Amino acid sequence: MIRVKCSTRFDITETGVKNRSHKARIVFRDATGREITNELEWNRARNQQCNWETVNQVISLRTLPENISRPVHKADIGIWTFEFAVVDPASITHDSNPVGYLLNDCADVPMILGLNETSNITPFLISSGPDANIWFEVLA
Repeated sequence: MIRVKCSTRFDITETGVKNRSHKARIVFRDATGREITNELEWNRARNQQCNWETVNQVISLRTLPENISRPVHKADIGIWTFEFAVVDPASITHDSNPVGYLLNDCADVPMILGLNETSNITPFLISSGPDANIWFEVLA
């Protein structure tokens, strides 16, 4: 088993908002503790959750990630990070790169912009080159 760290410039805040607005449910607190008081805030929280779900779905194409940590936003550098475990490292290793399949699978996956990103990025995942906006690192 290995532990992998994922970092991205996309807002992948895990809000727990898993469907579109239900006016009858407003006012409530999302999973971050933020109070949702109107439809605009609801949609923002839903879009953050969508990005979180998208990254998890891409990872799940190759492996069933375990012990997934909640994303942490490092506001000073505009990066969200989280970690997960992979039972079979061979499931994500490609061409001697221990995260090669993850990098390949992420390429060009659409993401939602206009949330809490602080850098100018394209609306899709880029996993290599100078414009990369998602990275994976094997921790142990």
